[in-house]
Amino acid sequence: MKSRYQAHDYFSSESVLNSGGFVYLDEIDAVLPESLVYCQNLHYLQVALATSNVSCILCPNSLRGESLTTEKTLIFCDDPRTEFFRLYQKMALVIDGRATDQPVMGENCKIHPSAVISPRARLGDHVEVSANAVIEDNVVIEDNVYIGSNAVLGAEGLITLRDDCGVLMTVKHQGGVKIGAGCQILAGAVIAKALFQTPTTIEENCQIGIMTNIGHGAVIGRNSVISGNTVIAGRTRVGTGVWMGTSCSVAQGLIIGDGAQIKMGSVVINNIGDGAVVSGNFAISHRANMTAHLRKLQ
Repeated sequence: MKSRYQAHDYFSSESVLNSGGFVYLDEIDAVLPESLVYCQNLHYLQVALATSNVSCILCPNSLRGESLTTEKTLIFCDDPRTEFFRLYQKMALVIDGRATDQPVMGENCKIHPSAVISPRARLGDHVEVSANAVIEDNVVIEDNVYIGSNAVLGAEGLITLRDDCGVLMTVKHQGGVKIGAGCQILAGAVIAKALFQTPTTIEENCQIGIMTNIGHGAVIGRNSVISGNTVIAGRTRVGTGVWMGTSCSVAQGLIIGDGAQIKMGSVVINNIGDGAVVSGNFAISHRANMTAHLRKLQ
């Protein structure tokens, strides 16, 4: 059973309002009960207060004067994000504590001799892993998946944090990756492991193109095609049946609706609705983009 931690065990009593506890560390839209999250401003504090799974919130000292009515535990500090990840490192979350010398592997798998597979990975039936592919800890691969040469599943993600002296802090991700049945992960693709309990997820029957990069905690909906050299930043949610052309860039935390099409080379910085077709830098309606382009040629 998961341990319950008390806020006052990690933070001074002067910084804690409504002393209480937590079980998990998570993001602002926590999916697990009794989670501790952090916020940087009043808007996100209000979001956290309204999220039923959040029990403790790290807040900036600048919000101490706000009129807040809540039974949740508030912890005030100068830099909530840095304090959160210091706690994250201390707790060293473990998603799967199995002790084993060999990965769990299904029937009729085809593994190239040069592939590297963690003993804490799980592979389903009929999985093919090509030359020099790397499958790290806490990666779950379902049936009938193809992994191309030099692909990396479960890579460390990117978090840029500096300590009080300005030195970069290393935050080792403790989450995992889940690859749904029937997916194709092509050569050189990199899928970062998640920070939290919900894995970076590629749902069923997706194709992830050559040299594509999927950030930590992202979810790619089933039957989607993400073409080569595309970068999808962390925590983005891509819907069902989405198509992205070559060399797209998608900012973190966005929502891409079902059936959306994102044309080659697009730079996406806003949510995209269901069925929308967008292009450009920054991406807008493809029809409007092409109309403007043709006017320039006249």
